[in-house]
Amino acid sequence: MVPTSGRVLYRGLRAIDAPQRVALAVEDGAIAWLGPDAESAAWADGAEAVVALPDVLVTPGFVDAHVHLEMTGHAMRGLDLAGSRSRVEALQRLATHVSRVDDQVVHGHGWDDSEWHDGTLTGPDLDRAAEGRPVYLARVDAHSAVVSAALEGRVPSLRETDGWLGDGRIERDAHHLVRVYLETVPDAADRKASIATALDAAAAAGIVSVHEQAAPHIAPLDDLMRVRELSASRVVPHVVTYWGGLDAFEAAREHGVAGLAGDLNIDGSLGSRTAALHAPYDDDPTTSGHLYLDADAVCAHVVACTRAGLQAGFHVIGDRGSEALVAGLRQARDLLGTDSVRSARHRAEHLEMPSGAHLELLAQLGVTASVQPAFDAAWGGDDGMYAARVGRDRARRMNPFAAMAAIGVPMAFGSDAPVTPFAPWSAIRAATQPRSGDRGLSVAAALHAHTVGGWHAARVDGAGTLEAGAPAHLAFWEVPTDADPLEAALAGDARCVRTVVAGRVAHDTTDSTTLHS
Repeated sequence: MVPTSGRVLYRGLRAIDAPQRVALAVEDGAIAWLGPDAESAAWADGAEAVVALPDVLVTPGFVDAHVHLEMTGHAMRGLDLAGSRSRVEALQRLATHVSRVDDQVVHGHGWDDSEWHDGTLTGPDLDRAAEGRPVYLARVDAHSAVVSAALEGRVPSLRETDGWLGDGRIERDAHHLVRVYLETVPDAADRKASIATALDAAAAAGIVSVHEQAAPHIAPLDDLMRVRELSASRVVPHVVTYWGGLDAFEAAREHGVAGLAGDLNIDGSLGSRTAALHAPYDDDPTTSGHLYLDADAVCAHVVACTRAGLQAGFHVIGDRGSEALVAGLRQARDLLGTDSVRSARHRAEHLEMPSGAHLELLAQLGVTASVQPAFDAAWGGDDGMYAARVGRDRARRMNPFAAMAAIGVPMAFGSDAPVTPFAPWSAIRAATQPRSGDRGLSVAAALHAHTVGGWHAARVDGAGTLEAGAPAHLAFWEVPTDADPLEAALAGDARCVRTVVAGRVAHDTTDSTTLHS
């Protein structure tokens, strides 16, 4: 094992934009030295370990600024419906899974019906495929789901709750009601195991910090305690916790959250047609989505959080949702002043349809856009789900990362796992090569957003870089020796072999023979 205290010298490394091999020394959780490998001998003297990793690429560890840990771990341990190409295929996967498990409630996640040609899932479908067992299948965006009759019968008044769409399909309050019931089904040990599974997967992807976006409609508050217990018991990625509740200041103090932020929903999602739009959905003109918080509510929350020294933050996707966010921020600025609001480093999660005027105010107030480039990769383009939902003209203006960078909006990248997987290099590629009409970010800007930007979003300065004095949050990548390491990583040819969090190893697949004491 690599020591967790004292000096460790890593040798033979490649670095982005470095023409020669480099070495770095880690001491007391920080980078003590970084320089040419040929000059590293002096740092080997007195080191507890010298780790030779020839031709391995070293980068700052990535920060995933928007995750749901228990949901992600549960999805990884349960029925994964991602990639199902049809309703029939999803039901076949369900039937196979049901035959192998005896869970009290069968969970599945990740189905996406936007390109299915045989309809969507219904409760009667689940009843037949699961032979009458309780089943909950969350859509990929986690803003709607479908439940079987056996599960419906366990949730009183579900049919009378707003968001019951019939045939077992649920969204909004009905979905939240089911999720509250589901929180009572797995025991504490199972929830903790799911969180651990997600943290291990993040570390294996070169991620050194995650921002847990918890909320009452997503997970119980006790999950934050489970995160703390795991972080204290072994080396895992650093977890910044948020709780998406209005007026939940007692909970914030008790659990030490960074803010009442994250999935505090101004609106819903485009995939489930619950994101709030100014004009109706192109593929369903009967709805323009749903606005859950108006400008006055946004203002009150921002003011209260600012005064309490906490970050405020909101889930916002549609253009009408973005308008409510900006109007509320403007009111808060008028009450508190620009400097007070700016110093709090409030956040906007997703922010997929802002206007140029919206971005100007966000830049002025220093609000971080916590965005997910993988969304554009999955659903952007003229033939993608976004274009189907809102039309090509509106879709081409979505996820304007280059405009955000140009106008000075701070950005942090995340996955929204389990909506999209932990895959930071894929996010970098998606941001630099967008499917939407926006021009791409430079690779340097994208890397900054997925490293330094993530730490900034959590109000941590001085982290996310490879330089002496910075915290030793590192990722090591196996790449082809005959390829440019950055090009290889962007092409998907980089495998994380070691992740180091504050100098301690959180993930390691390197050959132990490369370790020399």
